[in-house]
Amino acid sequence: MTAFKDELRRVGEQIGEFIQNDPFPETVRPPALGDAVRDYPGRGGKRIRPALVLWACELFGGDREQAVPAAAAVEIYHNWTLVHDDIIDRDELRRGKPSTHVTIRDYAASKLKAAPEQAAFFGESLAILAGDVQQGWAVERLASVADRGVDPALALTLVRAMQTKLNRELISGEARDVEFELLDPSAVSIPDVMSMINGKTGAIMEFALHCGAAIAKGAYEPKSPDFVALSRYAVNLAAAFQLQDDMLGVFGDEKVLGKPICSDFQEAKPTMLYLEAIHRLPAERRPELDKFLRLPHYTESDIAAIRALLTDCGAAGAVRDSIAALSDCAKKSLQPLPDNRWRGMLATLVEQLLIRSV
Repeated sequence: MTAFKDELRRVGEQIGEFIQNDPFPETVRPPALGDAVRDYPGRGGKRIRPALVLWACELFGGDREQAVPAAAAVEIYHNWTLVHDDIIDRDELRRGKPSTHVTIRDYAASKLKAAPEQAAFFGESLAILAGDVQQGWAVERLASVADRGVDPALALTLVRAMQTKLNRELISGEARDVEFELLDPSAVSIPDVMSMINGKTGAIMEFALHCGAAIAKGAYEPKSPDFVALSRYAVNLAAAFQLQDDMLGVFGDEKVLGKPICSDFQEAKPTMLYLEAIHRLPAERRPELDKFLRLPHYTESDIAAIRALLTDCGAAGAVRDSIAALSDCAKKSLQPLPDNRWRGMLATLVEQLLIRSV
C-alpha cells in the first residue's frame, strides 16, 4: 500500500509541476479569466485520471515521459467539466475552496464594484469561458505528445477521439444527470443511473486508459482485446467510484470532503442511494425521505435523520454491496493484461475506493 501511495504522490507531483509550468494560460485575458483557467488544474486533487494514463502506458512497456502531456491533458479536460458542473449544480465549494464562478463573482463585487446580481452573472459567464479555454488547453496538450516522439498521426487520432467520442459521451452523461432532476424519481431506473454514470464518469477513465495504452503500443485500437479489457475495468471502476461519491455525499465528513453534505438531496438528484431507498421504503414512509429534498440548508439533525432512513431501510447497505461487487469486477477485468507492477497499481486503485474518505 505504501508503494501505491508513493506512486500516486509521484503522479501528482509530476502532473502538478507540468501544469504549473505550462505557459498556455499566460496570454488569456482578462487576468481574472487567466487566473480562473489555472485554478482547478493547479489545486491538486486525487489525480486519478492522469495516473490511469501513465500506468496504462507503463503496463504495456511504454515510455512514461512520452505520456506525461497526455496525462496532463486528461486532468485539464476533467477540470473544465468540474468548472461547468459547479455552475450547473450551484456548488460554491470545490476541494474545500470557493468554486470558480464564486471566486470570479467575489472578484467582480470587490474589485469591479459590481452589484450582487451583476457580480453573479459575471462570475458564471467567465467561469463558463474558463472551462472553454481549459478544453482548448487540454486539446493542445494532447496534441503535443508528438513533440515527445509519438507518431503525429497517432496524436491526431487521440485528439479526434477526445473531441468526438469522449466529448459526446461525457457531456451526454452530464446532460442526463441534469435532466433526471426534472423527472419524477419513479421515472428514473437504476439502469438509467448506471448508464449516466458510465458517460459522466466512465468515459474519461476509459479514454485515459486507452490513451496511455495507445502511446505504449503505437496504435489506438479500441476493439482489440487489451483495449476492451481496459474498457471493462473503466466501466466498473467508474461506477464504484461514483457510488462511493454518493455515499460520501451523505455519510462523509464535510471538512474532509470539501463540499456540503447532502448536496444531492438539495438538488433532488436520483442517486443510487435515493433510488434504493424509495424502492425499499413502504409507500407510507416515502414522504419521510422526500421532505428532505430541495431544502435551502441541512442541519445536523436533518443529516442524522437522512442517514438513519437510508440505513434502516437497507439502501446504504445495498449501495455498499454494489460498490464491492463493481470493484471485484474491475479487478477481474485486469486478468488478461500483462502481470506486472502497473497492473498491480490499477488493482490497488480499486481497493482504495472502498476505504477513501474524499
